[in-house]
Amino acid sequence: MTWKTEGIVLRVRNLGEADRIVTLYTRDKGKLNAVARGARRIRNRLLSPTQVFTHGRYLIFPNKGLHSLSQAEIIHSGQVLRDDLHKFAYASYVTELLDASTAEEDPVEKVFPLLAGTLSLGEQGRFGLAVRAFEIRLMRDLGYEPELYHCLSCRHPLEGQVSFTEQGGALCPECAGQFPGSMPLTNGTWELMKRLLEWEFSRLTVLHPAAKNEAELRDVMRHYLDYRLEYPLKSLDFLETLRGLTPVD
Repeated sequence: MTWKTEGIVLRVRNLGEADRIVTLYTRDKGKLNAVARGARRIRNRLLSPTQVFTHGRYLIFPNKGLHSLSQAEIIHSGQVLRDDLHKFAYASYVTELLDASTAEEDPVEKVFPLLAGTLSLGEQGRFGLAVRAFEIRLMRDLGYEPELYHCLSCRHPLEGQVSFTEQGGALCPECAGQFPGSMPLTNGTWELMKRLLEWEFSRLTVLHPAAKNEAELRDVMRHYLDYRLEYPLKSLDFLETLRGLTPVD
């Protein structure tokens, strides 16, 4: 039995002198790891399709341990993401976050198109917005959608002056004090979060939020994701280093 699947390369690791272990997120199987024999050799047919961020079609032979990747066809190379330092940093964060958040061979229908759409929007130069959309939608698709319309504590409808807790939702002014570390949300950032969750992904290109709202949302999502993740992401240090050296959207 073989699996023919469409996937995007999240991560690659060297194995032996010429092989690669490739972590893919696939449309129908979810995340899986497979060995690509000889993929590090210059003339090997698997060299290009197993580059990080590559979107392709893959033929997988399933095994009890590591699967075997035997054939591949490139749909989109992802070269633009690998050639630009800022785009590479953002794409690395997106793929590492997905890798850290998902179990092997546990597919979630909406996650593959979310990943593909995020990388595509990033190639167009909108990674700052795309990453925020990816974070909040990924949490939703994995069952951790933040509550934005009713107070997470008292369940009353929210009208304004809200705060956000890392435990997963917005709070009314009366309840915010019960959650140490909760962060005040400006109305602009609160509305931005709703749109990132509700709008079709293709419509997000019309959004041009103020820099202060993007910065506030970045901090809010950082706390929320840190609460959910088991370990810190290495790619975040890289992003923060770039942000300190030059402006990053």
